[in-house]
Amino acid sequence: MILVPTIRPLTLAACLFIALPVLPAPAEPMDISDAEPYPALFEPGSLEGERNLVLLGADLVEIAVALGAADRILARPEAIDLPGIGGTPHKVREWAGVEGILSFGPGKITLGSSPPVARLIDGLAALGQETKMISRILPATRKVREMAEILGVPERGEALVASIEADYESSAKTRGEAPRVLHISKVGAGTQFTAGGAETAVDNLIRRVGAVNPAAEVGRDRYRPVTPEGVLAMKPDVVLIAETELPSFGGLAGIWQSYPGLALTPAGRERNVVVMRDLHVRSDAASSGIATRQLADALKGLAAER
Repeated sequence: MILVPTIRPLTLAACLFIALPVLPAPAEPMDISDAEPYPALFEPGSLEGERNLVLLGADLVEIAVALGAADRILARPEAIDLPGIGGTPHKVREWAGVEGILSFGPGKITLGSSPPVARLIDGLAALGQETKMISRILPATRKVREMAEILGVPERGEALVASIEADYESSAKTRGEAPRVLHISKVGAGTQFTAGGAETAVDNLIRRVGAVNPAAEVGRDRYRPVTPEGVLAMKPDVVLIAETELPSFGGLAGIWQSYPGLALTPAGRERNVVVMRDLHVRSDAASSGIATRQLADALKGLAAER
């Protein structure tokens, strides 16, 4: 008698187990939002003098505070997450008017850094007010030197510049193929989803660590609305987001569902996300060196997890 071995059919579950590849575990989020806000070279209120600075730009506020001039600030934008500025007497809205600035009294120096306030600066200058534009797209070191000159402390400016440049030098650029880092946001277009393109602080930051900004690569500048098709075409490897914007996306877990198309990108499939302080992403100012070092380390950490 010939014995024929019995072959039992595989269950559906067993077939799926054999057929499906083992997928890599999602990467842990790189949350570096607890980094020091700016180089602690000087006490925020250590620079004496008249409280006469009207600063219309978060980057300018950060530089002034890092130089020790927090107590010299008469007015600043309200929505700034920065220690040392709680005592500022006046907060101004994003679209401040000439009359509002004039109401703060004489003897002011009004400084702006973004295109929306250029007309305001021109209007104040026409009325004899002391004003200056320090463009937000200038290198951080140049902005620091210009602010230090206005404050009359060029030596402090050089010390801060040296600290920034030291962090630049110590930030190891990514090796191998440059990662594609996309800054997602809702800033600049109401409640729409945007991405940071060219002519932004975050574009400078991404390029400094040797990465590629896919929004700038496809020809976008500033913060422009994006479509799901646009996000897919950008193919980001890593998503960068400011800590202050996490709630508007439903937290870390909600990023991939709420931002159209993002879950289907390489970053979405591996859940590669870096969370940073708001001004580290947006200001390119006194914290520029710290932000560069922190992002470079975070990208290196994500690469090591692959």
